[in-house]
Amino acid sequence: MKARTGEEPDPTLRARGPDEEATRPLPRAQGEGAPGTDGSDRLPRPGPPPSVQVGRYLLLRPLGAGGMGVVYAAYDPDLDRKVALKLLRPDGHADSEVGRARLLREAQAMARISHPHVIPVFDVGVWGAQVFLAMELIDGGTLGQWLKQAPRSWREVLDVYLAAGRGLVAAHAVGLVHRDFKPANVLVDGRGRVCVTDFGLARQVGTTPGDEDTTETLGPGELLGERRMLDAPLTATGAVMGTPNYMSPEQVMGAGPDASTDQFSFCAALYYALYGQRPFDTERMQALRSPSDLSGPRAPSIVEPPHEARVPAWVRQAVMRGLSLRPQDRYPTLSALLDALGQEQRRARKRRALVVAGVGAMGLALGAGALYQRSQVCAGSDALMAEVWGPSQRQRVEQAFLATGSPLAAGMTERVAKALDAYASAWSRQHTEACEATRVSGTQPEALRVERVVCLERRRNDARAVVELLATADRPLVEKALTPVNALPALGECADVAALGEQQRLPEEPAKRAEVERLEARLSEVKVLVDGGRLTQAAEKLAPLVTGVQATGYAPLMARLHLQQGWMREQLGASAEAAVSLRQAAFDAEAGRADRLKVLILNRLLYVEEGLKHFEQADVWSGLADATLRRMGGDAALEAEVRINQGNLASAKGDLSRARALFDEAQARAESVLPAGHPLRARITFLQGGLATRMGDKARGVALLTRALAQTEAAVGPLHPDTARRHDALSWALRETGDAAQALTHARAAVEIRKTLLGARTLPVAEGLDEVGMCLLELGRYDEALRVYEEALAMKQQVAPGEETLQYSHDGVGQALLGLGRAKDAIAPLRRAVGYTSLPDETLADSGFALAKALWDAGEPGPARQEAEAARVRYVRATREPRAAEVARWLEAHPAPP
Repeated sequence: MKARTGEEPDPTLRARGPDEEATRPLPRAQGEGAPGTDGSDRLPRPGPPPSVQVGRYLLLRPLGAGGMGVVYAAYDPDLDRKVALKLLRPDGHADSEVGRARLLREAQAMARISHPHVIPVFDVGVWGAQVFLAMELIDGGTLGQWLKQAPRSWREVLDVYLAAGRGLVAAHAVGLVHRDFKPANVLVDGRGRVCVTDFGLARQVGTTPGDEDTTETLGPGELLGERRMLDAPLTATGAVMGTPNYMSPEQVMGAGPDASTDQFSFCAALYYALYGQRPFDTERMQALRSPSDLSGPRAPSIVEPPHEARVPAWVRQAVMRGLSLRPQDRYPTLSALLDALGQEQRRARKRRALVVAGVGAMGLALGAGALYQRSQVCAGSDALMAEVWGPSQRQRVEQAFLATGSPLAAGMTERVAKALDAYASAWSRQHTEACEATRVSGTQPEALRVERVVCLERRRNDARAVVELLATADRPLVEKALTPVNALPALGECADVAALGEQQRLPEEPAKRAEVERLEARLSEVKVLVDGGRLTQAAEKLAPLVTGVQATGYAPLMARLHLQQGWMREQLGASAEAAVSLRQAAFDAEAGRADRLKVLILNRLLYVEEGLKHFEQADVWSGLADATLRRMGGDAALEAEVRINQGNLASAKGDLSRARALFDEAQARAESVLPAGHPLRARITFLQGGLATRMGDKARGVALLTRALAQTEAAVGPLHPDTARRHDALSWALRETGDAAQALTHARAAVEIRKTLLGARTLPVAEGLDEVGMCLLELGRYDEALRVYEEALAMKQQVAPGEETLQYSHDGVGQALLGLGRAKDAIAPLRRAVGYTSLPDETLADSGFALAKALWDAGEPGPARQEAEAARVRYVRATREPRAAEVARWLEAHPAPP
């Protein structure tokens, strides 16, 4: 049944106001032609009168007008529903073909996105010479109107913009950028649903300006044909499309659009909504012509928000980064920006949800035991944390580090102190906030305060265990001192009270609760011992706890027990047993509804199963980790760690493209929440560089590995074992590019680090000399290479007799002798190298082919050909076809004697 027109609500799909400028083309540069215009600076003339039929749709009344078209409320009799019908503006201007193309572009763009925060497209068609677009009818108005209807708190504003941002992320996921995000292009209905619309400027990511800057006449038949409009030219030559108050610098300068363009516009709109002023001078921004203008005297600048604005610093920092003038200084993805903006909001929403369930506050407070009793006064947070990490503890740790005599001691003391200072400061801040929210502002019920304080007291115990471990440091612990510090549980968990409330409740009986708390503290001590590499001591502490933990029946505690059992077994090389323990830990965490702990366990399990080559099982744990993260609402730091192991799994399975995407996502997540000097960011860059080299992108590999080296030096210092490993990797990658001279510099740097840390005659030093020798061989410096390999061989025979690592030094000696023309002398070391049959085929093939050449030069053609054929077969097995072909050519050139 058709609805009467008079009963229609009055939704507005597109309104004009001081905050909702029309999209217009802007001149790209002087001398490139007249500025284009689509006439959007004036209101369109009325379109078809109400009751006109457009296709199968009956127009009811106009709702609003934009630069390209008029929007009507319409009725669809076939499906008995009301729709919003957008009809190309019928004023007959010269660019009507462009307008039709743009409307079809909008339809195609929106049809490719299925997301609750993007307006769905129902239909598209041609009516006479005009194109129409049927969309969902929104009972509401634009975001700009919503902002003006009533005063909005920063939390309300941020919630709405986060929803709109998720719609943009959905567009980016299918390869589209909006290019004209602004409040006028976001709708908010009466129930608060937020939808992004007006995708008329949407373009595929990577489209260059030249791809779209040519007007092309298209007829209706071609518009609806097989041609993909998203790839068709659209804008008049010399024009740049966008809305001045929200356009990014690169958009003004006519660069091809990417997701960073939308990120800037999103932040420009959010800035205005939060602070009531524009973030930049629009005239200066529009005067940009080339990247060099960004640093000139007339360069635009981003205005710092007013100090009196009651908007948190973390929101301001995220918005200002998104408004960086250069795309590379913004967040790597819009999703990463939303993570930075949204984590506190997610926690706040969960806390508000828990307020409804605040019954039983007194019972919970009484049962929280000593943990709660020590944390009652808002002003005492700093003093509480100083009991764990204060001047006396700092002095103990420094003295312990320096007493080891490690060259790393002074620098690592400073780094550890800085990290613990930051953790202690964050703990005190959260502890004070938890107290004040109840005792001062009255915005939080007592039950919620107690949940947060108990969680924070657990984290304080974790920090205490780390400090106690560091105060007993030896040289090995000094090297990895940052590992237990960086492994401290995230304090954000304690602000996520809803998640805490979802976990299995602690026992109500005070004695049982106290026992759980005691065992939790003991398990914290075990954890830091495992993280610090003291596995024997950890095993001794863990064994007496097993029976007591199981007796509590408290599932989260049992999950932590099995997690430490499993990870300790993995570190000891018992991977199969580790997998069994970790699987049980995952089941316990699920039973205890401890989602974050469960993801930590699943990530360790993924790592172990991948190492065992159990790829199918690893895929299962990977998928379950993703599902749990979605249920949690995301956690950027934890997601980064999961993506690392998922990337390693994809790499092990040979899916290198997926591995690259996962490592890139890991880096984006890490960059959104971790400081620049965090070791995890250096590790991800290292993985990206190694993978790029493996994929044949050697230049990118070297660039990433160079960056990883710099990040690692910043994180742990220039004399750390991790830094030596980065030098090793960079040496290898540079040799792959043919730059053996630069590779030699890094190989020698790695050796010097190890000599400083370990002494001159140790196995790691000898193995580093092998890499130095390899560089010298490739440079043709055979005399030097021979001396280096002989030194490495003598060192290994002393410290690691019988080890397979001897093979590489035997091979190097033989290769150097062969290069010097001493073929007979080369035969013996090369035969010894080929004799290590448990090593990979490619390694043995390299030695075998060298042996074949030595035998031939020594006058033994028969054995030479036998060794060459064996090397060819090994190369084939190793899927090194180019090398196999090289051996085959050598055999053809060296026929058997008659």
